[in-house]
Amino acid sequence: MDSLDHMLTDPLELGPCGDGHGTRIMEDCLLGGTRVSLPEDLLEDPEIFFDVVSLSTWQEVLSDSQREHLQQFLPHFPEDSIQQQSQLILALFSGENFRFGNPLHIAQKLFRDGHFNPEVVKYRQLCFKSQYKRYLSSQQPLLFMSRHLLCDPEGGN
Repeated sequence: MDSLDHMLTDPLELGPCGDGHGTRIMEDCLLGGTRVSLPEDLLEDPEIFFDVVSLSTWQEVLSDSQREHLQQFLPHFPEDSIQQQSQLILALFSGENFRFGNPLHIAQKLFRDGHFNPEVVKYRQLCFKSQYKRYLSSQQPLLFMSRHLLCDPEGGN
């Protein structure tokens, strides 16, 4: 993500806002282990989100190197990969559904619902860890029984 680092770390020129002090409410998000602060309006309002995350942003704002970096995360096709990736990008930004919905619409809903909030991420990881421990403890009797049968195939007679 080196080509996008400056976009995530450089301070934004926010200008005047509704409170008259030129400050915006920023919300922390944890994206792939990187904590970023994003304007709350961007996360909460689908219209603003899709104005920022749009085909015009892709074509006019991002540099060639940034687009190439992001294209690494798209599927690779055996034939005419660049053309098919371009079609995929157009479909993505035009709102087409991919099996279970449009990934951008799903991402916007996850942002809006706080799915990437660092505390939510932490508690989700803790829940997963707890469920995994519960699963392992439920498997213990079966594990002991199978080991006992392997060590004593006659069943203790």
